[in-house]
Amino acid sequence: TTPGLREARERLLYMTMNDADRRAYEAHVDNIRVQNDVLNTAKLEGMAEGRAEGRAEGIAEGRAEGRAEGRAEGIAEGIAEGEKQKALAVAAKMKAMGLGNDIIQQATGLSTEDISAL
Repeated sequence: TTPGLREARERLLYMTMNDADRRAYEAHVDNIRVQNDVLNTAKLEGMAEGRAEGRAEGIAEGRAEGRAEGRAEGIAEGIAEGEKQKALAVAAKMKAMGLGNDIIQQATGLSTEDISAL
C-alpha cells in the first residue's frame, strides 16, 4: 500500500527482462502511444468538423429564420401601407365630393394632417 511501490515493482520487472523482451515491451508501449495519438487526433479533427458543420447549419437556419421574419414584416408593412394608400384615395374622393374633414376622418381613420394634405 506504500505510494510508489507499484511503480517500483514494474520498474524492477522491466530491469530483469532480457534485451529481446525489453525491446518487445518498448515496441508495445510505443504502439500504444501511437494509437492514443491517432485516437486523440481523430477526436480533435472530429470535434473541429462537428463544430464547422454546426456553425454552417446554424448560419443556414439563422438566415432562413431571418428571411422568414423579414418577409412577414415586409408583408405586414406592405399591407399597412396599402391600406393607408387606399384610405387616402377614398378620402380624396370624399373631399372632392365636398364632405367635411371630420366626416372623412371618421370614415377613413386618417389624421387631420393627412386629410388636410390632400
